[in-house]
Amino acid sequence: MQSDSPSTSSPTAPWVSAVVFDIGGVLSAPEGALPAVAAALGLPVEELDRVYWHPRDAYDLGGPLAEYWHAVGAGLGVDLSGRAVELDEVDARQWATLGSAAQALLEEVVGPVREKGLQLAVLSNAPASVEGVVRASTWSDPFDLLVFSAAVGAAKPDPAIYEAVEQGLGLPGEQLLFFDDRPVNVEAARARGWRAHVWQGADGARRHLVEAGVLPG
Repeated sequence: MQSDSPSTSSPTAPWVSAVVFDIGGVLSAPEGALPAVAAALGLPVEELDRVYWHPRDAYDLGGPLAEYWHAVGAGLGVDLSGRAVELDEVDARQWATLGSAAQALLEEVVGPVREKGLQLAVLSNAPASVEGVVRASTWSDPFDLLVFSAAVGAAKPDPAIYEAVEQGLGLPGEQLLFFDDRPVNVEAARARGWRAHVWQGADGARRHLVEAGVLPG
């Protein structure tokens, strides 16, 4: 397991070749999609939260849109079949919206990454609808690789999805700097040699990027 404070770093010679970000809980707006979806349904966020996550794993792995929203509706005791597409559009749009602090960090990172010949990647457990919105968003333009669980058919912390990133970037895990909000996902990345950190806000990530030589100190 790697230390959270690597001792080998230089402001001019990065020890990583790519920076990889999760989306939900990292790059996306902190509130996520639940408030917007709950508002569309006219429900308290707490009530939606109770039924939103359990069927999400299958959806993130590529399950049908209709099945996911049917499951959410069943949990709420309502039929959402006629609103599935509408709700999914709200959901995907919100998950693909950057938080202001994350957006500022990305704007700060892109220039040095390009100057140093590094790569940028996204690794996200997300359905195809979120992938579509992210790929259409201008903020994703500087990224060299976007990896989503629904497309791969594997989700973090499954080693297969980390391998997909390594193959897509053409890099070994030891050269990847990764930020994710879930400790289990970070541990799985570290098991493959990634320099992975639990996301603790843009300021915390900035410190790790400085230590790695990606950003100037």
